[in-house]
Amino acid sequence: MKILFSILLVSLLAGSNRGSGGEKNKQDWIGNLKQTPVSKLEAGLPETPFDRWFSGLIRPAHPKYQRTACDAADSSSGQCIIVSAEATPGRRVELTFALPSWSNANSGGAGPYVFVRGAIGPSDPRSKQPTRLVRKLSDLQAMLR
Repeated sequence: MKILFSILLVSLLAGSNRGSGGEKNKQDWIGNLKQTPVSKLEAGLPETPFDRWFSGLIRPAHPKYQRTACDAADSSSGQCIIVSAEATPGRRVELTFALPSWSNANSGGAGPYVFVRGAIGPSDPRSKQPTRLVRKLSDLQAMLR
């Protein structure tokens, strides 16, 4: 009976470790994007880590990061990270980055992340303010300055 209980306990612990690994991996993707130099996301931009660069554009707001499923056309891995923030009162910025395919992740690379699309629009969807599309990160920089 003790052996059976020990086997059951070990299998439960092993299963719970596997579940937390997925959450850790989720945070790693977001953490890696935050630390990726903007110059690796788009040529001509500074060597500054993305999180610091983006936070400087939307100051005093703080960006929110969320990993989510995205269209197959957007990402070969089917996963994206959405970064959003209130740029100014009533104006919201949302950027979408495609995660690299799982094979790239397993090869030790944290990227390259691919900027898919972005938008600057009203915080309230009922507002009649126009939404501006962001096609390049350098465009975002110009729009927010």
